[in-house]
Amino acid sequence: MGKVPESSELGSGTPDKADHPAVSDAYPRLPTELLVLAQNGAAISVAACTSDGRPLVGLGFGCRSDAGGCLRILLGRKANERLLDAVKEGSALAVTFTGTRDHTAFQVKAAGARLGGACLDDRPEIERQISLLRDGLVTIGFTPRQAEGYTSIDLNDLASIVMRPEKIFNQTPGPGAGAEVTS
Repeated sequence: MGKVPESSELGSGTPDKADHPAVSDAYPRLPTELLVLAQNGAAISVAACTSDGRPLVGLGFGCRSDAGGCLRILLGRKANERLLDAVKEGSALAVTFTGTRDHTAFQVKAAGARLGGACLDDRPEIERQISLLRDGLVTIGFTPRQAEGYTSIDLNDLASIVMRPEKIFNQTPGPGAGAEVTS
């Protein structure tokens, strides 16, 4: 079972480059408009599977990126323990980002990812992204209380999944849904 850093192990800056999967020009770059969607209040669904093929789905609360194109999906450690274990064991990963206001969506896939912790500078960013998600949920009809419940997270319980997208797909409902996005 992989160990995800405890909140007391939070760093003070960005994660060490050793935490990132190898960066190569062979991988597609996330287009700017999709990165903007991912980091501005998107609902984030993270999917992996156990070693015996059972599907696991988790809820992410924020996304950060680095200059090399890696994505860090921030999520609650305790609520996603089985998912994090599957990633640690080498599961493939699919992450779907959906804009709450208009259902614009895309999915990134990777053959594997790494676990990471959270940094002190993740806190204000995740609070910003959660606030935008909460506002978007209220805009589409959630009550403020429902939106608050959906976006409730313990900032002392953050973990991250670090992935380098290998494939990107349009998931916005309509005729282009499922089409691979090329950069």
